[in-house]
Parts: sequence; C-alpha cells; structure tokens
Amino acid sequence: MKELAVVIEQLRHQRLHTAVLLASIALTFAAYAVLGSLRYSLDSGEESVSGQRLIVTPQSGLMAQLPMAHKARIEALPGVAAVGHATWLGAYYQSQRQMQMVFAVQPQAWLEQHPDMRLAPAAAEAFLGRRDSMLVSRGLAERYGWEVGDVVPLGSILFQPPAGEPAWRLRVAGLFTSDDSGGGRNYIVMHYDTLNEARALWRDTVGSFMVTARPGVPLQALANDIDARFAATSDPTNTATDQAFHNEFFAQFGNVAFMIKAVIAAAFGSLTLVVASTLALTVRQGTRDIGVLKVLGWSHARVLRLVFWRSAALVLAGSAAGIGLGALFNLFITRRLSQFMPDVVLPWPVLGEAVFIALATGLATGLLPALLALRVRPLQALSVDNG
Repeated sequence: MKELAVVIEQLRHQRLHTAVLLASIALTFAAYAVLGSLRYSLDSGEESVSGQRLIVTPQSGLMAQLPMAHKARIEALPGVAAVGHATWLGAYYQSQRQMQMVFAVQPQAWLEQHPDMRLAPAAAEAFLGRRDSMLVSRGLAERYGWEVGDVVPLGSILFQPPAGEPAWRLRVAGLFTSDDSGGGRNYIVMHYDTLNEARALWRDTVGSFMVTARPGVPLQALANDIDARFAATSDPTNTATDQAFHNEFFAQFGNVAFMIKAVIAAAFGSLTLVVASTLALTVRQGTRDIGVLKVLGWSHARVLRLVFWRSAALVLAGSAAGIGLGALFNLFITRRLSQFMPDVVLPWPVLGEAVFIALATGLATGLLPALLALRVRPLQALSVDNG
C-alpha cells in the first residue's frame, strides 16, 4: 500500500488545499443527507396500508366540511368495508406558533383503519373508554414532556373550547409510534363526539371520510363511484387513496420531490467539476514528482492507483463527515419540529444511495487527473521546475 502512504503524505503537505476540498465535499453530502431523507419521506410510506385506504374530501378544498349524512351513503356502496372520518381541530399548544396536527376521529374506526399505528392494548382501551382522552405520537410526547395521564390544554384557531373552559383539556390515554417506512408523522387523535357536542361551528360535519375497500375491489373504481354519488349534491367530493391524497397536498407547493432531485443533481455535478479540476491542477503542478516516480520504476498502473487513491481518500472522508453532519441535523430538526417533521433521520435506502454516489464521485473526479498523469513522460517531467 505504498501508493496510499504517498497520498496521505501529499494530503498532509497541502493542508489548506485538502481542507477546502474536504469541506466542499462534506457540505454537499450533508445537503444530500438532509434533502435525500426528505425526498424519501415524500415518495415512500406504508403502501400496503395507505395505498389501500381512500380519503374523501370536499371538492371545494381542504378547509371546507362534509355533512355527516354522507357517511351512511358511502357505507351503502358495494365494495365498501368500513368508513371512518377525521376533522382537523386547528389546535395549538401554549401559543399559535406551536400548531399541532390534532384530528377529531371516530375512535374505533380510526384504530381499525390504521393498523400502522403501534400502541399498547391498554392504551387503546383507555382511549376508547374516555371521551376526554387522546392518543399522542411518541415524538410529540417526548418533545413536550407529556406522559400518560397528563391533562394537556390545547387551544384552537377554529373551534372555541367548551363553555367556561380556556382550552380543550384532553387527557393522554397512550402513546403510539408508526410503522410508516417514510417516517411516522407526529399527530394527536381525540374523540369526534367531544368536539361535535361542544362546538357551535360546523356541527355534524367532518373534514374527511376514510374508506376501506373490500378485498379485490379496484380502488379507483370505488373512488369514482363515491364521487359520482355526490356529484349532483351541494357537497360534492374528491376521492383519492391516502397516499395520493398526501402527494396532492404537497403538490400545492410544486413538485417538491423533483426540485429536490434537481438541486441534488446540480450540487453533485458542480462538486465533480470542482474536485476533478482541482486534482487535475495538482497533477500538473506535480509533474516532476510523477516523472521521478516513473524513473524509479513505477508502472502506469501504480501511477493510476496513486491518483485514484487521492481522489477516493478525499471523497470518502468528506462524504462520511457530510453524511454524519446531515444525520445529526435531521435528528435535531426532527426533535425541534416534531409537530411538522416525520421521524426520518437517515433511512437505509438514502444511506445506500449516498455510498453509491460517493464511490461514483470518487471514480469520476479521479478520471481526468489519471489521464493527465499517464501522459507525463519521465525525461520531460524531470526538466519541469515545480517550484
């Protein structure tokens, strides 16, 4: 491994040059770890669950409501196995800067339609048994220090709390996590009846219905049947799979996944050009040294290995540091913004992609310098003054 020893000595000799390249590589891979994890979360999810569940929303937009009477008409459709519903509370904890995803749901139906929720049987029993209770994702509970049995006051920008109360006071019945491969979202579910009986606005309406199809029923056909049933009513609907619904929600902000991919491609394209050109310049400046090595009997293969070892050492060291920084940033932001961010730190597929990109980048950045090194002729090189 004499080539590696020479490379290490070269990198130590050019400390500033090495530090700048390592910083550039690390920052690029840190950005990839952050953006790649976000892209993975947007593109993935437990398709076996979310891909088989339909979400029925108002055609006029997510801020509108649907009458509860729609539920019985949906249940009467052939192919429907179960119907639940959820209503966004517009809740916040302590101040409106700490908005929370709180949904008023039909408890039994919600638990049956969300097998990706992982909670203890005792927690489910406690939630079903108390109308003033709620289930809280573990990420939110850790963020705010909530424990089972705590009574948490929640304000709302949409619904006034019960008469005489300053806030919606809900007891933590249990904590849950999610099996969602894209990172479980952090949210809260409470009893719909508790909300509906106390509110004066939009009573007997819901934000959306969740429909589980019978086995073998084509989802798109069932979605079309649901929308056709309400097309001529004053409350038409828009029905899509759970997964498609979330994709459409993020599409309001543009094609986020495509933009992330474009930014990543541009960043690595620029990185490859910068590192390759810098190493090519280093080869030109070290022409005399390469000539000496060839005079001493180094073969073309050894010279090539020398150049590629230098490129690989820089890229692999920088990428390892960058991936670590990105993972730490993801962990920090997930803990600080748990009410918005999914529990994704660094998924294995993203880590695998990062390793592949690092290897490809090391190869690509070493190609031009290696070709230049092969063209060095010993006698001509010895006449070059590198000083």
